[in-house]
Amino acid sequence: MSFLDTFRNGLLFCALPFASALAQAPQFQREVDTIPVIVNGVHLVSPFAGGLAGSRPTFADIDNDDDFDLFVGEIDGNIFFHRNTGTATNPVFTLETTNLASIDVGSESAPDFVDIDNDGDFDLFAGETFGTIIFYRNTGTITNPAFVRESFASIDVGTRSTPTFADIDNDGDFDLFVGEELGNINFYRNTGTASNPIFTLETENFASINVGYESAPSFTDIDNDGDFDLFVGELGGNINFYRNTGSTTNPAFILETTNFASIVVGTYSTSTFADIDNDSDFDLFVGNLDGNLYFYRNSGTASNLIFKLESENFSGILDVGSRTKPTFTDIDNDGDSDLFVGNVGNISFYRNTGTVTNPAFTLETDSLASIDVGFRITPTFADIDNDGDFDLFVGESDGNLNFYRNTGTATNPAFTLENENFESINVGAFGYSAPSFIDIDNDGDFDLFVGEGGDFPFGGGGNINFYRNTGTPSNPKFTLETENLASIDVGSNSTPAFADIDNDNDFDLFVGEGGVFSGEGGNINFYRNTGTATNPVFTLATANFASIDVGSESVPIFVDIDNDGDFDLFVGEQDGGLYFYRNVAPTSISSREIEGFPNTFKLSQNYPNPFNPETTIQYQLPKTTQVKLTIYSLLGHTVATLVDKKQQAGFYSVDWDGKDDLGRIVASGVYLYRLETKEFVKVRKLAFIR
Repeated sequence: MSFLDTFRNGLLFCALPFASALAQAPQFQREVDTIPVIVNGVHLVSPFAGGLAGSRPTFADIDNDDDFDLFVGEIDGNIFFHRNTGTATNPVFTLETTNLASIDVGSESAPDFVDIDNDGDFDLFAGETFGTIIFYRNTGTITNPAFVRESFASIDVGTRSTPTFADIDNDGDFDLFVGEELGNINFYRNTGTASNPIFTLETENFASINVGYESAPSFTDIDNDGDFDLFVGELGGNINFYRNTGSTTNPAFILETTNFASIVVGTYSTSTFADIDNDSDFDLFVGNLDGNLYFYRNSGTASNLIFKLESENFSGILDVGSRTKPTFTDIDNDGDSDLFVGNVGNISFYRNTGTVTNPAFTLETDSLASIDVGFRITPTFADIDNDGDFDLFVGESDGNLNFYRNTGTATNPAFTLENENFESINVGAFGYSAPSFIDIDNDGDFDLFVGEGGDFPFGGGGNINFYRNTGTPSNPKFTLETENLASIDVGSNSTPAFADIDNDNDFDLFVGEGGVFSGEGGNINFYRNTGTATNPVFTLATANFASIDVGSESVPIFVDIDNDGDFDLFVGEQDGGLYFYRNVAPTSISSREIEGFPNTFKLSQNYPNPFNPETTIQYQLPKTTQVKLTIYSLLGHTVATLVDKKQQAGFYSVDWDGKDDLGRIVASGVYLYRLETKEFVKVRKLAFIR
């Protein structure tokens, strides 16, 4: 069997006709923390929660258990809620929801909590893209909040409002400060009371402060002198520090530094302070546009602060910054799938350091082979020269395909740039080429599909370009057959992916989509193949596959990540995160013979493995022969005989329930299963867990 055959068979559930008998409607269940991901030696606590681009952190003891909980606003308009399941001195932040109270402010949520009505619980305010402030009153309790939206103060600062509250005049009620796009701070004095606030605009340029663009204010008494000092994040990623040299009732803010603690976090810095370890001094947290959440622990004292960077990813979420483009391949030929993620310029490589059934991804490099083709990298792998190892293709913003030949081996790849414009293919300026290889006509070689993009003010780019391989597996030649496969147009930034999702032995098509504006186009379009494996016909089944919406620029990829015989789904997105949906549909079947005529003997790995209470063993016979399928102990003793008879050519599937020939449940451990015919013998291992 050729390398291409192996690749194709893996995509088609081993391309077995018995697959139709195994068919179950896929059931995709989102999981955020079941697959370990390790970055720089740190285990991410919620790796597949999706991106946190534009992260804007704030803390509040929302459940009144005397420790700080974490809330993070993000670019899609939702609020991530991490409950502190540890203690005040040893916090453990557990992601509880990526959509607190089902709140969606549209785009660029900037949350802040304050007891605005003086009833003893926290109320929620959220800034947003269009400059208003959205108010959610807590109609629950101090331990069980319930947020209900109410109208609020008709405040509008233009663009990108970032609210924060402080009793700046020490009169017992909260005053409101709002950062905005043009770098000023709008000050609304509370001329009402602590229970019935009335916010009156006093100035649009508080303290004559202007940080250029994207002001994000926060207050804290950083020098422990009893009054509030002011910190302002900004577009350039610095923190501007204004010391209060006045008093608690008459503040006077003097710029002390535009680069507090020498902190620079990239773009759109947003800071907040909290005594996260309960040592009586303030620690610092800073969000940024790329979705990082930086944690600087105060290793000094309350009056002599020393901030030391402890984590660049305090939220524990896998986030590559922007526009995640995932793909999987077994790059080291060890039998499991490794993860590659394209983003704005580079390719991140996460080696699977787990197993074929229990993956664990460890970041090995953020710059695979030092590749940087500019903007919006979309990687994919294919053994394009049929030499037994994977070659690399990289789509990019100019619409070309960059071809890196694997000049190494199947176990130790080395990628060498051979062509920046593979086969002279270009899907257009601002094309954002998104390649995918598949043998769509079942002729033994790879064909090529290329999605395309388009951004504001250009738009467009939702088609699929199809290049048929009119060459051979070893010497491919790609001929453009259509720029608009099946008349598909998903609007913008089409990204094709293929999987035999209905187990009928042909490839179905899934197309991720983008949008001209942020927050548009996060669905997956599903086109069922209503033709055949050699003559596909793609018919739209749904524009919202599995009701999945990742916000913007969905990038689907299917892989059987747990080796249970069905496809699981990973989806990249605009914000730099990665979503994981496990296919939880049952796959085991009763023991029976399935019609079919394979051309080789084969014994497949059982699934699930390890197992309890039952596992499935599949095999194929190219001719009629005497067959024996036996379970052995590691010492070679017969445990159970599952098959011992003559069988015709075909595909077979047998279940084992962990019992020996006397009907007794065997002990936990590793066993061998052996398929024996006159012409073929194969042994594999399986593991039973009681």
